[in-house]
Amino acid sequence: MDYISLTKRYTVYAAIIMGFFVVLAFTTTYTSIFLGLLLGSVISLSNLWSTYFQVKRLGESMEIGRAKLSLGTLFRFALVLGAVYIAIQYPDKFHFISVVIGLMLTYIIILVNSLFQLKHL
Repeated sequence: MDYISLTKRYTVYAAIIMGFFVVLAFTTTYTSIFLGLLLGSVISLSNLWSTYFQVKRLGESMEIGRAKLSLGTLFRFALVLGAVYIAIQYPDKFHFISVVIGLMLTYIIILVNSLFQLKHL
């Protein structure tokens, strides 16, 4: 199950980056920017895990030959909309553009990891 190890690796990378965001949020004057990055990153990581569980559930249902209904995509959309709503409601705490960039964190990690894997081929 390669996707299990990849998800764990991406989670570790994201946790390290989010740790930097926390430290920078409380040690610099750009608190709202780093809190926005942190909020978006948390939602991005939860979307990664939601996708992981959906893929796992799909694989299990294919083994038994029955499809299961899932609301995973709606859940991920709702999380993103919630993060955007929070950023709009509290612009003094969360920088909006930073939240949007944070939402892309796991995609950036996947892209960078894939580029390093190509380099090793």
